Amino acid sequence: MNEFDERQRKRRNYEREQEELLLIAQEKERIIKKVWFNFSILSLLVWILYGTLVSSLKAEYINLVVIITLSVQIVLFTKAVLKRNKLRK
Repeated sequence: MNEFDERQRKRRNYEREQEELLLIAQEKERIIKKVWFNFSILSLLVWILYGTLVSSLKAEYINLVVIITLSVQIVLFTKAVLKRNKLRK
């Protein structure tokens, strides 16, 4: 092989590696979007459930339900952020 062929081979290998890295990055971004989508859906369901529970409970339990709902929301958010950070690495 001459020098030109060697450079061409190295260049093709480099381009192939860059394409593979780009595909991996796109897949990670797609998964991260899915994590946030799942978080949104679960959050919406939690607040819908909260709305139905509040109307059927006595006034003394409403504060407890608010605290539980906010706690669940915080847990969901924390899990989503941790998953996102894990995927970004």
